Amino acid sequence: MSTEQGPPQSKAELERRLDESWSRLEQRIGEFDDRQLTGPQDPAGWAAKDHLMHLAAWERSMVFLLQGKPRHEGLGVDEAVYLDGGDDAINAVIQSATKDVPLTEVLALLRSTHEQLRALVSSMSDDDPRQPYSHFRPAEPGEDSGEPILGRISGNGDAHFVEHLGYIEAIVRES
Repeated sequence: MSTEQGPPQSKAELERRLDESWSRLEQRIGEFDDRQLTGPQDPAGWAAKDHLMHLAAWERSMVFLLQGKPRHEGLGVDEAVYLDGGDDAINAVIQSATKDVPLTEVLALLRSTHEQLRALVSSMSDDDPRQPYSHFRPAEPGEDSGEPILGRISGNGDAHFVEHLGYIEAIVRES
């Protein structure tokens, strides 16, 4: 399970974390029925399905980044929201825009997006994930810390799966 501290230090470690956390997420989601994933909500008004769509959107933002496309398009938000709104504003837009998407479509998008990200990461050289954000999207506004993209991929992939699986389990447990 991907509970290690800090960003992965290599492409191989990133791939391992992505695979382990994805496997755990798929296993747990498969244990819940449609009612558990779509009915009960957390205090913020999110059903488990909303958390799954959220994961798909943020992982898709990494797919877009690695393809040299604007991340805000992968998230499905306006550029101004992406640049100036902060994560809470972005997340609110995503949840509002997608709350009525059927569970089957959410799961299909989550799975296809994850497959795309895994294929992109697999196709990278060992040095590519050590490149900074600006290497993949040089014209994107905002600051680039210069940190390897490994951390961002992990943060929007495996670490994000672990975080939101906890939220999903809490929603289901409370129902």
